[in-house]
Amino acid sequence: MRTCLCLPLLAALGVLALTACSPAAGTQAPATTLRPPASTPSPTAFLFSTHAVRVLTPAVTLGPTPRPTATRVDSGPRPSLGEESLVWVSPSDGMTLIGIPAGGFWMGSGTDDAYAEPDEMPLRRVHLDAYWIDRTEVTNAMFAECVRAGACQPPPAAFGPFSPHAYFGADEFHDYPVVNVNQHQAREYCTWAGRRLPTEAEWEKAARGTDARRYPWEWIGVADPEKLNFCDQGCAFPWSVTDVDDGFPETAPVGSYPAGASPYDVLDMAGNVWEWTADWYSASYVEDSPLRNPPGPESGTWRVVRGGSWLDGVHVRALVHARAANRFYQSPETARSDLGFRCALTAES
Repeated sequence: MRTCLCLPLLAALGVLALTACSPAAGTQAPATTLRPPASTPSPTAFLFSTHAVRVLTPAVTLGPTPRPTATRVDSGPRPSLGEESLVWVSPSDGMTLIGIPAGGFWMGSGTDDAYAEPDEMPLRRVHLDAYWIDRTEVTNAMFAECVRAGACQPPPAAFGPFSPHAYFGADEFHDYPVVNVNQHQAREYCTWAGRRLPTEAEWEKAARGTDARRYPWEWIGVADPEKLNFCDQGCAFPWSVTDVDDGFPETAPVGSYPAGASPYDVLDMAGNVWEWTADWYSASYVEDSPLRNPPGPESGTWRVVRGGSWLDGVHVRALVHARAANRFYQSPETARSDLGFRCALTAES
């Protein structure tokens, strides 16, 4: 069980860190046949797990700009995911998606991880069908298009009560992650864009790959300002790491830390903002969930959030909250300046 820290300073500032207290405590589907789309080879290469692959751009026709209606945007032809078809740009909102092939990965934490909490255990081999996931968090500019289309409710313009500068709608923050949106708003955006929120298992596989690493970039996580945005010397809270500068006092533009990319080249899976998932929270779900395409509990009180944020510090310079298996939860009605989201998409079969 977590220890709940109640800091008078935070209450006065009108913000709480995402260090919550834990509540008290099939039949396998046929294999999906994945078909690559008609595509144009690109000379660009990156590492997919440990194998170099080509980036292919599916032949899709860009859709029109969002219409002034609450109707879902046409996301264009749904891509088929093949082993070499790993990047697709959604014509609905311009988001780059990364294809995650079907297969197993290690989900959860083992007893050898000194920072693992009971709701992360045990370490289990889980199989997921193929899917796509946003390469970065959804930005202010993207969310603003949904608002203009009448499909999303706008978040507050100010960043937060402790830092009331202009944020949503301000030109200088267009490429920053949208924050102060609750889980309902996140779901509305993903639906409008022709996608959905990722399941907790999908989020974790995209963050850590298949080799059970503890952080997106490697097994070891330290306060490295080249790999993620966390509570550094520019962060005005007592748990800040005062001798490290990650370049931003609060959120950072999405994709600012390519050195912290996951094995699938998904960015910002650690730090910057916590991210909503589709799953209800259960303290025992990692242990009790199905080993194939776990859908999350059928009901609950809280929703799972993942990834850590700019507001989180470190413990003995170890990035506890940035571990890929780390789980937190919030009420679906919660909207915070350290909480955003990304979307996912089921691969065509």
